[in-house]
Amino acid sequence: MEVEAVRSDKDRFVADVANKDLNQLPIGAPRRFIVPKDEISYRQATQLDPQDSIILSSIVYQFGNSIEARRKEKDVVFSYRFSPSEDHGLYASQSGWNDFWSKVARKAMQSDVILYCDIADFYNQIYHHTVENQLIASGLPNQATKWIIRLLESTTAGVSRGVPVGPHAIHLIAEATLIPIDNSLSAQGIDFLRYADDILIFCSTRDEANRNLSTIARVLDQQQRLTLQRHKTKFMSREECLSLCQQMVEDRPINSSESDLLEIVKKYSGGNPYRTISFNSISESDWAAIGANSVDSIIESYLSQTPIDYIRLRWFFRRLAQVGHPGAIEIVIARIHDLTPCLAGICAYLSSIQDLEDEYWVGLGEKLLSLLNDDILSDNEYFRLSVLSLFSRNATLNHISSLIALYTNGDPYVRREIILAAAIGGAVDWLREHKEAFNQMDPWQQRAFIFASSKLPADERRYFLGRFPQDRPFDAALLRWSRG
Repeated sequence: MEVEAVRSDKDRFVADVANKDLNQLPIGAPRRFIVPKDEISYRQATQLDPQDSIILSSIVYQFGNSIEARRKEKDVVFSYRFSPSEDHGLYASQSGWNDFWSKVARKAMQSDVILYCDIADFYNQIYHHTVENQLIASGLPNQATKWIIRLLESTTAGVSRGVPVGPHAIHLIAEATLIPIDNSLSAQGIDFLRYADDILIFCSTRDEANRNLSTIARVLDQQQRLTLQRHKTKFMSREECLSLCQQMVEDRPINSSESDLLEIVKKYSGGNPYRTISFNSISESDWAAIGANSVDSIIESYLSQTPIDYIRLRWFFRRLAQVGHPGAIEIVIARIHDLTPCLAGICAYLSSIQDLEDEYWVGLGEKLLSLLNDDILSDNEYFRLSVLSLFSRNATLNHISSLIALYTNGDPYVRREIILAAAIGGAVDWLREHKEAFNQMDPWQQRAFIFASSKLPADERRYFLGRFPQDRPFDAALLRWSRG
């Protein structure tokens, strides 16, 4: 929400940032979460301070071509090819994953043995010194390089290893660290394709595959002390590889209902996986074709698999969120324990829903709040944040009194979302009672409170906010917006 507020004064914000050296722009506090990947595994995700996120994206946008020019050919390395556009963000076509596996299938047809390698815990194992060397080699200015290293250190508590999972711009920086490894494998005559930390090597014999495995393990260790993930690294026959390629291609509907739904999404999105489709732009017949029963059948089909393909199920929820059809609400609430690894996608879906009566939203809010008391789910901070963020983005969910009751014993993440929900829910007088606690709030709560203070009477908010001048350009722009 704060980003949208600053956007209203973006020219001045841009000027404030551009007129400072990067070393005059201190790094803010990031937020880190443990996010479920599937029913038993998790990953750590990082949300950068909004000003830092903007600056990092700007640096990568400005100098990304210098990194991109040093990378291997696009038909060898498929991941995160720098080609910024309004439709796709910093990177080229969103079909890179499918293009990768299609090329793997074609090369597998000419190979007898295929070696599949996966770098263990890649993002968390990247040395900052390697990042620095590759940015320097790509011609980034010293100030930009030093600022990025300071940012990385802020997300690892000073440890000189690991880059954050989550920020859009970080992918190209991670790819830069693999340039020496790609070059070394190529120089040694290894026939490979790579997507991020997945590397496939194409061989004529098992002996050749064994030699290549030894080579890649040595290169990873000597270049950056990286290792291969034991349970994912394997030798495959041509048939096994072709079967894997078929599984990996994203657009593989589980039944005819999903096939029909995806055709509708593709029809209105033009194939852009990030485009949100307005309800008014969808014809009545197409909208009616996405019935609740058909959506239920799709999700139930995924949940009946052994093992459940959570990667594909998360992908399906992202597509469903593009059209905002309410058909999955009931099954999501009823099967939430089974769907927890899809939590981020589910929350994005719930916040996208269109064409619902206000009374239904109120009932949905009650069901969502009841999940916060669930013994299995309530201990997951990311789950709590995701559910509460729905209330801070949709005033129709209501239940502000129940949210306020959670504030006193809530952690900082919870309190931030309740402050924002109170702002859009009109609980101005309750917000007023927390002005004295402003100095004790963490930076994320303080930004939320500055945003919420825009709802106070004009004289009151100007006097209150005037007591807390902000030095960082983003926070200063937010303060100006809130004071009005």
